[in-house]
Formats: sequence, C-alpha cells, structure tokens
Amino acid sequence: MAEIENILSRLEIIFKATKLKYVIVGGIAVIYYGHVRVTQDIDIIIEDDYSKISQFIGLLKAYEFDIMDDQFKLAYQEKTNISIFDKNSFLRLDIKVADKKRENEVLSHAKKEKILGKELFIAPLEYVLIGKLIYMGLIDDIPNSELLEYQDIVDFLTLFHANKEIIDLTFLNNKAKHIGLKTTLDRLFSIDI
Repeated sequence: MAEIENILSRLEIIFKATKLKYVIVGGIAVIYYGHVRVTQDIDIIIEDDYSKISQFIGLLKAYEFDIMDDQFKLAYQEKTNISIFDKNSFLRLDIKVADKKRENEVLSHAKKEKILGKELFIAPLEYVLIGKLIYMGLIDDIPNSELLEYQDIVDFLTLFHANKEIIDLTFLNNKAKHIGLKTTLDRLFSIDI
C-alpha cells in the first residue's frame, strides 16, 4: 500500500497543478469502497482538454512516471487507453481520455474524497458497480460454479454486500437496463455469498 500511497500523493500534486478534471475508477475505487485486494494499476479517466495535456505530461515526467510523449499524444488522438509506468515501483497508471457519454458522465459525477490520506476525485460507488457490470458484460453462459473466478464479479459482489444499505438500487437497476445488462445485474443479485 505504501507504493500506491506514494503514487496517489504525486497524482494529487499533478492534478491540482494542471486543473485537469479526472476521476479514479477501477481497482483503487474498489479498494476505497471496501474490498481490499491487489491491484497493479491506477485507472483514471481524464477530461478531453488538449490545452492541459502538455503540462500534464511534463508533470508526470517530473514526478517519476515513465511517459513517451508520442505514445501519449497518439492515445489521446485515438481516445484509447495509455499505460504509464511508475519509475519507483511495479505499478502503472492506466489513463483514458473521456470520449464516450458514460465516461463523461462518471467524470462529471466524480467526488472529492480522502484516499489513503490524499484528496482525490473518485467515482461514486454506483458508478464503480456499473463499471464492473460493463467489464463483465453478459454472464449468462458462465456456470455458477465458475462465476467467482472472475475478478469483476468478486469485486461487484463484495462491494455490493458491504455497502447495500447506501446503494441507490433504483439508479443501479435503471443504468443496468439502459446499457443492456439488467440480466447480468439480476444474476449477480441472485448469488448467495
């Protein structure tokens, strides 16, 4: 956790300096909301604001991240993920420029929280759960005996059961229906753990 805390500390400085809108999603969000597990990356969605990218790249370099300008700019243009490795650990940043409606939506709903003592913007719990649904997709063809072999399913179930008193179930059901994954959500709800 010390390595993650170190990276989050540097990211806090970088994002404050650039004023680039961002939201942390993925494994760090899962850990934040109560499922302690291993992660090798910090998933971040950033706003599509090219005027801030040069400063962002410069600060990433200054704060010990291994980044190639050309690769970052190509990923930015193509709106694909880019992995940026930390020079001081085995961890990496996986950065995605928000270009889809759902990415912009989670970015606009980011909330500032203290993550391992650092003030950073993170996706709300319901958006983390929806993200897990999106990554697992339809699970109709997976036998019950194999469901818990998938990290996204374990993440979803752990977060859901640890936080079910505070989750907006109406929002979760409506979003799952809207993205065509209501059957996946219903199946997850039916699993007894």
